[in-house]
Amino acid sequence: MKLYRFSASAGVFVQDAPQCPEQHGVQAYAHPEACNIFFLCTNGTLTVETCENGLLFDGKGAVHNHCNYNWAVHCGERKADLTPISTPGCEYQFGIYPDSHECSTNYIKCAYGEPHPQACEPGLVYDEKIHGCNWPDLLLETCNPEGK
Repeated sequence: MKLYRFSASAGVFVQDAPQCPEQHGVQAYAHPEACNIFFLCTNGTLTVETCENGLLFDGKGAVHNHCNYNWAVHCGERKADLTPISTPGCEYQFGIYPDSHECSTNYIKCAYGEPHPQACEPGLVYDEKIHGCNWPDLLLETCNPEGK
């Protein structure tokens, strides 16, 4: 007999929901079909959780509530809901974005849809490919290290 249960918080049906293997501590497990949903066991109590907009579950992420930035997660066969919920300066509620498409020493980190300007360490510039700061001479296609 299969167990079907509706999770109102995640808005999904949970088929064959796992039992918590540990009765103490906190463990998180991937949902078999959805990359933005996961199972959370807290002291033996199972809940179904949903990652915030722009985040997905990979079991390693610690950006917010066991979830990681969507570009850092490999979902495999699991489906990912990447519908943006945009606010000025933020494509998703959580994410890291360039502050301009030019060579820049600054970037925007979004949390709960609020843009927070960030600065790279001296001598570094924002690299959109790695979503972090990098040496400008590694970005010759988009950035002139001599500033000309």
